[in-house]
Amino acid sequence: MKRTLALLSLTALLSSPALAQSGELRLIAQASEQGNPSMQALVDAFMKKYPNVKVRTEFFPIGTGYPQVLRTQLQGGNAPDLFYVTAGSGGLVSVLPFLDAGYVADLSKRPWAKTVIPTASRGLYWKNNQLAAVPLGMTPIAAVYNVDLLGQLGVSLPKTMPELLKTCGVIRSKGKSMFSLAGANPQNGGLLAATLAENYVLGSDPQWNAKRTAGKVTFAGTPSWKKALQALLDMKNAGCFIPGVEGADLPQAAPAMASGQALAFVIPTGAISALKSINPKLNLGAFVLPGPTAASTVLAVSPTDAIAVSKNSKNLPAALAFADFIATGGGSELYTKVTGDISTRQAATGQNLPPELSGIATALRNKSRIAPLIQIEWSNPQVYTTLGEGVQGLLTGQLTVDALLARLDAAWNRK
Repeated sequence: MKRTLALLSLTALLSSPALAQSGELRLIAQASEQGNPSMQALVDAFMKKYPNVKVRTEFFPIGTGYPQVLRTQLQGGNAPDLFYVTAGSGGLVSVLPFLDAGYVADLSKRPWAKTVIPTASRGLYWKNNQLAAVPLGMTPIAAVYNVDLLGQLGVSLPKTMPELLKTCGVIRSKGKSMFSLAGANPQNGGLLAATLAENYVLGSDPQWNAKRTAGKVTFAGTPSWKKALQALLDMKNAGCFIPGVEGADLPQAAPAMASGQALAFVIPTGAISALKSINPKLNLGAFVLPGPTAASTVLAVSPTDAIAVSKNSKNLPAALAFADFIATGGGSELYTKVTGDISTRQAATGQNLPPELSGIATALRNKSRIAPLIQIEWSNPQVYTTLGEGVQGLLTGQLTVDALLARLDAAWNRK
């Protein structure tokens, strides 16, 4: 009897998914000068759960260094088992071109394949019924605000653009600003314009990017794009932004928010930790930047980092187990806890969010009003740079809305 129980226990132990995997994996990813602690934490947690699998990490400089190494290894037949990628096809390490080239294992048969990626972001990971990667997390773009300052000012969070413009006037009359903005920083200026376009462009036509890719629409010929950029000018004219916004960069804009001179800052919510590093006492919340009406308002939630499995991995079962660990084994939660983003499960359910993000929980659950950042599907990075640079031109009055839209079309067509 004892022998039978021992055999049953051993059988159960060996059939455990964690212990069934063994061997070694090699994972490569980008890293800053400080390394990549979020990725290393993920790898360490996986090896703790899968003690018979050793994952060897190799990190390379962020920027052009990592993309060059990745392409060299893939093209040279020395592919790692797992490698860091980004969503879509417009970036240096975007995953869909790697799928087209035959470097990536299809993950469409994994148990989580149809649930972890929001419908609106499906086209960034899926192609021809193949799933190219597993996302490590999601980034909402929201208006992060100072909860204590909101109470001191005696105003309510706006739910429509007309309400927002009126609120800006009230706050300005009290010597503060509604929004901090780095108008001289193309990335930050472009983010605000892109977030407005979520509401005005994708809010009325979710397929606008696909139509632009097909050449069926243009920036200049789309009335909703004119309305989006006009809304930015309306915000400026209503006194929504910090004084000197057109010359402000992040070293001026972030402290303005952290010091209480501005109520809110439209940023990726993963940047909340950066604000708190300036002022640890900040009591922060988040709301969705409103569109022309409450019904037309869209929350931008974009996939961030992702991991692809090499099609030629010599230990494919263990590599797939790593992907499963990210998707449903707690890996996404662990990774995003370090980066400050939210996990794929939090994005899908709107539950168990950090306290600062409770204000966008309802928006996360409204799947019909969720969209990835509009620029993530654009033809080349220069389009977004042109938009960001154009925001400064709008703020200074040196550029008109029509002129900026024409520049965006020219950038789109650039090879």
